Amino acid sequence: MLTNKYRFYFSRDLPAAFISHLDMTRLFERLFRRLNIKLKFTQGFNPHPKIVFILPMPVGLCSKEEIFEVECEQELDISIIENFNKILPEGLKILKVELATDKIQVSDMYYQCFVEAEEEFCKYFDEFMKKNPAIKKEKEGKVTVKKIFDFILSYECEKEEKAIKISFHINVLNGSYIKPEDILREFSQEYNIECKIVRVERVKVNYKRVI
Repeated sequence: MLTNKYRFYFSRDLPAAFISHLDMTRLFERLFRRLNIKLKFTQGFNPHPKIVFILPMPVGLCSKEEIFEVECEQELDISIIENFNKILPEGLKILKVELATDKIQVSDMYYQCFVEAEEEFCKYFDEFMKKNPAIKKEKEGKVTVKKIFDFILSYECEKEEKAIKISFHINVLNGSYIKPEDILREFSQEYNIECKIVRVERVKVNYKRVI
């Protein structure tokens, strides 16, 4: 059993969705300090608190439930949820806290994207997806190519009253996955169709235990 290692479940909505991943780590570190909770630090010349977010959160992403794990020097009780929620910025909320007695990793995720686009967006998007397109990305001179349907378990495009909603069920393979924003960007470029992403939300994340 991993003593004093806790798993925090939290939601993120606007305007907190625009906090970067690095700033999120700093924010929670400061809030733990404000609540007089001592954290464990890594060893070495540049020690940092042992706070790990299970999934990175791109800027602008809203989510109904995310997880970070933190190692503390002391035991926490249930009041930590209320104490955190009193001081968290607007858009962030702690949902529950539990002891992290096992190791987990993400197995699959559900997303919803809302875009403003032309009337026949879904017709062209379905056509695009039938081609099993690939996403090509280059970072620091290294090029990666991912076939979309190596990661997409299902998707649905539908027109709603004020926007077009695209739902994605995305598989995670060896820690790698594909971002809905990248799919929409690839589609927009190939079909020369403008689409304004107004909201991206991670609706649900499924986890599996790791031995």
